[in-house]
Amino acid sequence: MSRLLTRYAPLPIELITLTRSCAPTGSTTPARLALGPRLSHGLGGHRSFSFSALSCSRQNNKQFFVTTPIYYVNADPHIGHLHSTLLADVFARYNTLRHSNHDQRSVLCTGTDEHGLKIQRVAEAQGIAPLELCDRVSQTFRNLANLAGIQPHTFIRTTEPSHREAVQHLWVGQIKTKPFSRKSPLIIFIPTSQRELQRRGYIYKSSYAGWYAVSDEAYYSEKQISDTVDPKTGQQVKVSTETGSRVEWMQEDNYKFRLSAFQKPLLEWLASEPNRTSLDSSYETLHFLAKKCPDLQDLSISRPSSRLTWGIPVPDDPDHTIYVWIDALVNYMTVAGYPWTEEKNNVWPPDMMVVGKDIIRFHALYLPAVLLALELPLPTHLLAHGHWTMDRFKMSKSRGNVASPFTAIQTWGLDVMRCYLMKVGGNSSLDADYSETAIDAFYKKSLKGQMGNLISRIGNEKMETRMIEAGRRMWEEPDWLKGMDVEVRQGLEGLRDTFESHMSSFELHRALNALFEVLTRANKHFQLLEPWAMNTHCEEIHRALFYSSEALRLTAILIQPVMPTKSEQLLDMLGVPKDRRGWEFAVLGQGGERNLQILGKEQLFPNIVVKAKE
Repeated sequence: MSRLLTRYAPLPIELITLTRSCAPTGSTTPARLALGPRLSHGLGGHRSFSFSALSCSRQNNKQFFVTTPIYYVNADPHIGHLHSTLLADVFARYNTLRHSNHDQRSVLCTGTDEHGLKIQRVAEAQGIAPLELCDRVSQTFRNLANLAGIQPHTFIRTTEPSHREAVQHLWVGQIKTKPFSRKSPLIIFIPTSQRELQRRGYIYKSSYAGWYAVSDEAYYSEKQISDTVDPKTGQQVKVSTETGSRVEWMQEDNYKFRLSAFQKPLLEWLASEPNRTSLDSSYETLHFLAKKCPDLQDLSISRPSSRLTWGIPVPDDPDHTIYVWIDALVNYMTVAGYPWTEEKNNVWPPDMMVVGKDIIRFHALYLPAVLLALELPLPTHLLAHGHWTMDRFKMSKSRGNVASPFTAIQTWGLDVMRCYLMKVGGNSSLDADYSETAIDAFYKKSLKGQMGNLISRIGNEKMETRMIEAGRRMWEEPDWLKGMDVEVRQGLEGLRDTFESHMSSFELHRALNALFEVLTRANKHFQLLEPWAMNTHCEEIHRALFYSSEALRLTAILIQPVMPTKSEQLLDMLGVPKDRRGWEFAVLGQGGERNLQILGKEQLFPNIVVKAKE
């Protein structure tokens, strides 16, 4: 252990929830949980651990590693899946923009979760093999990523051989395998001396009796269930208080992971911010987990193969199948090349893990505990976001209120949907409600009304001609201009720092609000100076055009991670050279010499007519 503590220097671990700020009034600090140095705790006869000591310092060649949750293939993707993947994509792109002068590469990974009882039952209901179902739905998720302009470094499927080997290595340690098919399980004998979690004493066989939700693939205690009436049958049923999913009684022998061995360090982490006001208990933050999990119980990590056949078998024991959530959580390690040697690993740990609020428990309790047991570095940031609803109900296939991301992109265009989902989604402790009316209002007010309107204004041929006649270009900034138009100028001078501050705090919606606020100011400034009037002096025309064009140029550079296509088109219109579109040029007056290319161009944001639903 001392060798490990020397190898990995402390680095805070944080939970970031896309919620209203819980900081003191007036502060821009986001709701987050920072994990600083911790004293080691004795864990029931096992090793002592320090969270901070197991957090890996960034190596010189460490890549910026961003992950999405892997998506369950029991149904086709909806708008919420697109939102999660876009969050990861935007922050990966932002890291590339922010460090454009460095060699650090962003590595984005996503994929599909393809094992478990739910998949097995859905396939049975459709009369097809589980793998056939997985192949079809996984390809749909891959198609969505391609359509959304997302090109992940790795698109993982948990039915892939490399992932099976990683999961079995985690369970038992080094293994020697022969090639095997995804259609059939791999069963091998592992010498006891080579076991991994088992060798370390964190896996044992026991019996379990309790409540299980097939839809959640999760076990719940008596305190986590309640009685309700099924609206379809009128019968009283038991459901999870966390998710509302129906539970059924299970009694079986299975393998367990000693989650209780990590109770003290985990719960100390969860409760490490006593002065922060707790968020709404309906939002599953770490504080919420700390209250709900005062006494961590060991976690069941297998199911009898008589009940569950579609999964990775437990090594040495074909009568048991590995629990789907342990299987799924290992995907983050698989895409990083696990099992790896330190010399070959320049990806792990994740710098950011994007998750929905309903799966924080698995990523903030189970995954850290497993990593601690393996003495592996912990992720740096956990970015949790809210859900998208429709008519205030969570989207679900059974309710019939699912919004298709394919239809949305086809209707509004890719960059419009990227910007809308990032600006509106997850900006409070409440879920965001999805509607065509809201998208239409955003498009007309923010994109067409602010950005598009300002483009049209500076692209007026008459004003451009007058500037040329006066021997000036709108990108020129004479000394006399610097002392004028204080409000709009200050907004532009501080825009990059404001944007960076919000992005560093993972407040993407506030970062975008800052950009649109600058465009609003520029439009008002343009309107005030009336450069279109015949009697307007050339200097006033210059002021109007300079600040308007700079507002558009700075916005276009900074919004590249969110709207990569539209921003490129706008920068082309503004005549900004390709080599002046990086972070270092997002400064007032640093656009360089250029010729305006807007004249005669098609509108960046044309009118969109949405067909009424039949």
